[in-house]
Amino acid sequence: MNTAQIQPQENVFKRILWLYGLYTLLSNVFFLAGYYLLPEGFMRGTYLGAIAEFVAQPETFWAEFGRTLVTNVGIVTVLCVVLNLMTVRGFSLGYFLPISLGIVSGLVLGTNSFIVDDLSHYGVREGMALGLTIGGVEMMGYILVIAATVNFEIYRYESWWRWNQKTIWVRRLNEIRLSRSEMLCLVVGIFLVLIGAYRETAMAMNL
Repeated sequence: MNTAQIQPQENVFKRILWLYGLYTLLSNVFFLAGYYLLPEGFMRGTYLGAIAEFVAQPETFWAEFGRTLVTNVGIVTVLCVVLNLMTVRGFSLGYFLPISLGIVSGLVLGTNSFIVDDLSHYGVREGMALGLTIGGVEMMGYILVIAATVNFEIYRYESWWRWNQKTIWVRRLNEIRLSRSEMLCLVVGIFLVLIGAYRETAMAMNL
């Protein structure tokens, strides 16, 4: 096994603030870009439609809640952890998830491209409350999971362009350890994703 010195990461709470600030900045910038520069419903023909159809198929609350969990926990949350297994020049690939979600969420909101429900009929305060208690809670959960698992690095690459180069194998899976603060953030992050999924299902079922 090729090993490399594992560099200690900065405090987990600093990572959370950095990631949340970056996500918020990107979301706001692309919200304005979508609102002023793109037609309404611009994002409805993308992959988001297939995901929304998968979630919205069931007719009962718990069936839809289960499908939402498959997407939010079984896919996105697991992806947060898996991406953190790899770094390129010290940059964890898990950081790309809040960056991409910030861009997509801003465009969806700015162009009113929600698939399941058109939010244009909600008032400003009600719409903001819905957004913060669904997408906002879910995103905070993802950020906590990413920040908590950044030290999961197993594979290290020294170039963004030459992926066929020799991979530096840093450590085995069974050698990964979480600090108490990282474990707390991981548990709270998963809990927030569950709360967001419940609120999202309740909104979709008009409860």
